[in-house]
Amino acid sequence: MKKSLFFILAGAAVSALLASCAVAPVDDSVTQQKSVRDAWVRVNYGTDYVALTESGIYILEETPGTGPAVKDSTYCFVHYSTRELDGTYLTTSDPEIAKRNLGTYTDTLYWCPEIWRIADYTENDGVRELLSTMKTGGKVKAIVAPELSSITYPKDYKLAVRTNIKEFKINTIYEISLEKTVNDIEQYEIDLLEAYADKYWSGLDSTARGYYFKKLKENPAEGDTIYDGASVEVFYSGHIIDGITDNFLFDTNIADTARIYRRFNKDNQYNALSVTFKKDPEESVSSNSLVDGFARAISEFKYGEEGVVFFHSAQGYKAEGSGTIPAYCPLVFYIRTADKK
Repeated sequence: MKKSLFFILAGAAVSALLASCAVAPVDDSVTQQKSVRDAWVRVNYGTDYVALTESGIYILEETPGTGPAVKDSTYCFVHYSTRELDGTYLTTSDPEIAKRNLGTYTDTLYWCPEIWRIADYTENDGVRELLSTMKTGGKVKAIVAPELSSITYPKDYKLAVRTNIKEFKINTIYEISLEKTVNDIEQYEIDLLEAYADKYWSGLDSTARGYYFKKLKENPAEGDTIYDGASVEVFYSGHIIDGITDNFLFDTNIADTARIYRRFNKDNQYNALSVTFKKDPEESVSSNSLVDGFARAISEFKYGEEGVVFFHSAQGYKAEGSGTIPAYCPLVFYIRTADKK
């Protein structure tokens, strides 16, 4: 992996500094990593860094935000990167860094800010401490010690929901940009959906909170009603609603649609999806291994009809997300049922 000359020289300087220290070898990894961290900062920043926190985090650079301060319950939309002290990138949410430095870029991924929260205990102790010092619009570059790369849970925190623990055994440089903050994630999604309805569907009203459905092509023939328990073939394309382009295609079983969005994969079959039809929306949800909003929409169709449905993440992939779909993400599906055979 290519490294910048700056970091190579800095690494050599750190090695020289450590070699010149007339002390006995240190077995304690915490103490050893602290020595490496302190030497790296002396070589690269001298005393010209922002702060050294009580926990041992070096805040190297900081651009103060001008928006609301982060609270424990705040939903923080962040772009970030992590690196070793020698400049080697470990992770990133930046597609350009992924392309240049990690070789992990693909345009089939949805590159967007991640949602971090102090209260969720899904980020490590060091990151949660850094977030607690930030305001919306701010940026920070800091070194997090290895001992702060785990998560310290309060005694009353439920073990069952402890997830996504990130542990590194090295000093790690974090660069975090706090793009926006949201206090009420439920209302945030509702606002996205309302704006989407206004922009693309002439202010279409929801039929339930966070759920919108519209027929685009209707079949008036009474004989084309789908009966309970019938297996119906369905074609669809699924997109992410983000309030920006609202157009990212994350899945489809229509080859032509995949080609239009430059997502075509010659290894995919692009076959119709077989769905068990239920007129009752709740039964449609329970009878099919589909996200709730999609399954609910199927109950609205006859054979040979087309429609659009968009809905809140509570009827999609919720707080977990899935694959390229972020957490707390409203989705839109364009659906077509096959003609009656």
